[in-house]
Amino acid sequence: MSGDDLPISLTSADIDRIGALQGSLSEHPAGREAHELLVRLVDDLDTAQMIHRAVLDHATELENDLSDKNSQINSLIDKMKRYLSEQLYQQIVGGQVDTTAGSHKRVHLTVFFSDIVGFTDITDTLEPETLSFVLNSYLNEMARICSKFGGAIDKFIGDAVMIYFGDDDERTPQDAARDCVNMALQMQQSMEPLRVKWAEEGCRHPLKMRIGINSGYCTVGNFGSDERMDYTLIGGNVNVAARLEGQCPHGGILVSETTHQMVEEVIESEPFGTLELKGVSRPVITHQVLGNRDADPQSGLFRDEGDGFKLDAIHYDPDHSSSIELRQIRESLEQALKRLSD
Repeated sequence: MSGDDLPISLTSADIDRIGALQGSLSEHPAGREAHELLVRLVDDLDTAQMIHRAVLDHATELENDLSDKNSQINSLIDKMKRYLSEQLYQQIVGGQVDTTAGSHKRVHLTVFFSDIVGFTDITDTLEPETLSFVLNSYLNEMARICSKFGGAIDKFIGDAVMIYFGDDDERTPQDAARDCVNMALQMQQSMEPLRVKWAEEGCRHPLKMRIGINSGYCTVGNFGSDERMDYTLIGGNVNVAARLEGQCPHGGILVSETTHQMVEEVIESEPFGTLELKGVSRPVITHQVLGNRDADPQSGLFRDEGDGFKLDAIHYDPDHSSSIELRQIRESLEQALKRLSD
């Protein structure tokens, strides 16, 4: 609000009229008392205007300071979101997470582990810039796909990724498992375009990803000290997922029987056998995922382009191409042959 908005604000014309009134009153003895009151009133109005201007100046300074502080807070929030999963961030800002060390809960989750086969072996053979490009482009793509399916990234450990589904009230355990497996399929499909980009930057190693998935009850919460904590998950079912990733064929997706039972109606799979896993007391029945029954026919290497089509780069290695890659190549070539026949 400006000074002109206040009833105590005086214009130059008002001041002239007050001056004339003062002169008129001072000429009559009966008006001297009124004259003195008017003088004091004018002084009080002038003082009030000075106070009002000072308050406005101070308020403007406070407003500018608050605006600067808000900008700093928004910048800090944006940085914090980069270090937390979207779900954990929303739970923290919504006051749903107990931040005391030792607080935890038991939740049915689907847990995902992945890594790039042989990545550690090439770290000494690549230039730092190329290595950084490979790792960052890989993790960016995995994080993008994870966000698309609503997973929570627990951590990155070099090229390894740990993700979980189900730590919310919106999805059933079955939905969480299906979202996780569909995410894994899309991640594997994204590897071929990534390998093309990496080759252009000087990394011609045929890097492949392997994935392990398991479902079951896990302990979720804060683990660490009062000064430094991790919001993470522990338990035997987490260990099973990690061990399955280590046993998975290169370029494949290996799921436990508990996960398979929740997704078998929507995915194609084949038995992989019963495995004895280190640190797991019981044998684990496993299945290798081949694809999604309801997959978009345009989601593979085949792409419509105008009146024709385009086949993305195809690399077939009889010793190393995974079942998922073979299925993807076969379906894409069948679509191309069908289009040529038509």
